[in-house]
Amino acid sequence: MYKIGEFSKLTNLSIRTLRYYNDIGLLIPEEVDLFTNYRFYGENNLRQVEIIEQLKSVGFTLEEIRDNWDNFTEELFLDRKEKLLKEINEKQAAIKRVDDLRSKLSKGMISDYPKEEIKKKSIFN
Repeated sequence: MYKIGEFSKLTNLSIRTLRYYNDIGLLIPEEVDLFTNYRFYGENNLRQVEIIEQLKSVGFTLEEIRDNWDNFTEELFLDRKEKLLKEINEKQAAIKRVDDLRSKLSKGMISDYPKEEIKKKSIFN
């Protein structure tokens, strides 16, 4: 069993993050001392952190991970894949727009637009 500080170092998660994960019901320590409220983490918690980090790396939110912990299905992963593909398509379209604008700039089609001079008025006129 590891105290929260030791577990923090092992997992590279801050103590604050570990407490937050506990508060939201995502990562529950294997034992909590009734008198001191010290949290003790075990080997199962280490495996849980690995899974949490992997799921986060593909875009699952902490809430999604918590809510589906015992019920990750192929459908959830296919939905995630679909969202990632959509994001890729959006980024590719943005890249194309950047290239189009860069091309227009190099052809002189984008230049400084004449800026209208600001007309200054006085409340005394």
